[in-house]
Amino acid sequence: MPLHGEQLFTILVNESSQHMYEAIYEKISVLSLFDHEKGVVIPKKIRWKGRIYTIIKLSYHHKIRQGQNLLHIFHVTDGVMDFRLRLDTHNLHWMLEEISDGTSS
Repeated sequence: MPLHGEQLFTILVNESSQHMYEAIYEKISVLSLFDHEKGVVIPKKIRWKGRIYTIIKLSYHHKIRQGQNLLHIFHVTDGVMDFRLRLDTHNLHWMLEEISDGTSS
């Protein structure tokens, strides 16, 4: 997590293009679905800064451990913006970690 007031930028390089990701690290509200047959949580809508984003695709999901805490990381898109979300299973808080509008750097 960045220090207070500090902004971090990461560049993800694909074979044919570059995308700029901006680190956000802000708590957000998420409407999600739990599929009991598959045993997965699927984010459906995000509310961030008063705006609602409808998720159309879950691109990637993985889990990481931070001490005894299990974190779920979701890479999702609304078709225009890409989001990296974190679900903390200890307190059930959602965090918007990164965004990208898909523009090249």
